[in-house]
Amino acid sequence: MSNSSRKKKTILFLAANPKQTQSLRLDQEMKEIQQGLERAKKRSQFNLEYRLAVTAREMQRAVLDLKPQFVHFSGHGAGEQGLVLEDEVGQIQFVSAKGLASLFELFQNQVECVVLNACYSELQAKAIVRHIDYVIGMKQQVGDPAAQAFAIGFYDALGNGENIEFAYKYGCTSISMAGIPEELTPVIRRKSDESNAEDIEEIEEDSTPENTVIENPRSSETSTLSLNELENPEGSVSLDSPFYIERPPIESDCYETILKPGALIRIKAPRQMGKTSLMQRILNHSKQNEYQTAYLNFQSADSEFLSNIDDFLRWFCGMITEELELEDRLEDLWKGNLGSKNKCNNYFRRYLLKAINQPLTLGLDEVDQVFQHLEIAQ
Repeated sequence: MSNSSRKKKTILFLAANPKQTQSLRLDQEMKEIQQGLERAKKRSQFNLEYRLAVTAREMQRAVLDLKPQFVHFSGHGAGEQGLVLEDEVGQIQFVSAKGLASLFELFQNQVECVVLNACYSELQAKAIVRHIDYVIGMKQQVGDPAAQAFAIGFYDALGNGENIEFAYKYGCTSISMAGIPEELTPVIRRKSDESNAEDIEEIEEDSTPENTVIENPRSSETSTLSLNELENPEGSVSLDSPFYIERPPIESDCYETILKPGALIRIKAPRQMGKTSLMQRILNHSKQNEYQTAYLNFQSADSEFLSNIDDFLRWFCGMITEELELEDRLEDLWKGNLGSKNKCNNYFRRYLLKAINQPLTLGLDEVDQVFQHLEIAQ
């Protein structure tokens, strides 16, 4: 074997697009990477191998047979459930973070970098980086243009002799240069930064949404399936959904608190972390304990109600009245010079609460919308 052959590094491109998931242009991404490497200054130093419609077994065999230095996966991500590969008949097969970590542990002296070009794949990156020097994952949903721009930029830089750190930054810059506001989505993790004491099972939850669903990482649309049909992450996860992940003791604490008179629970978390899904479960728990419930999303308020406190509180009372399926008595009870806040308070005390004869649990969603309008937020 010649010296040049021994120095050549193998990039293994793995892709999966099971039948139930939205069709992706993974072959196009692979071709763009290949074309970039063919024109690169250091093209003689790289060899691109690929496996499309890859199964877990084929992934293992490819890493074993080809001894790659770079492993790139493109496809769907499902949060804690793992990356989405295919089984022998093209159906969904999840590969967990723990499984991936155990595979790459066997090849830690060979693989230099793993790239996971799939939604919410930072969780898997955290597990793999315990064994591999560099792992790149996506901390949230990534759109098609951003995913392709990053991959092409990353391998363009590698092909021109740059190191992994530079290639990562160049890939992120490629997203920005394309005018896509997703340059912060790719996250690089370094083995040197990780604590060896961290167990795979203790990986933090903060980068993974609780409604772990398979995303379409090549489009702004969401692929909705559950092994057979996933859920849309842009809303709450249904009460009977297998994709809701409990986070003890949060649920039990909320269930206990909500039954106390005058209880107030504030749910604060980043977007797509399951705030609405948790709220729906709290409301359901209240119903099971013979509480009356009403749900209101402040995003449903028309702009005309958000510039005046009186209009806003009348709208608020009207919406709760409708949720409770009661007669609207605002015209009768919203009178006098008591002030809008007092009128709202009286409407609840003297009418709504007396009319239902049950404890009431209000679920108020997207409350932050109110604080964007100083006229009503005071």
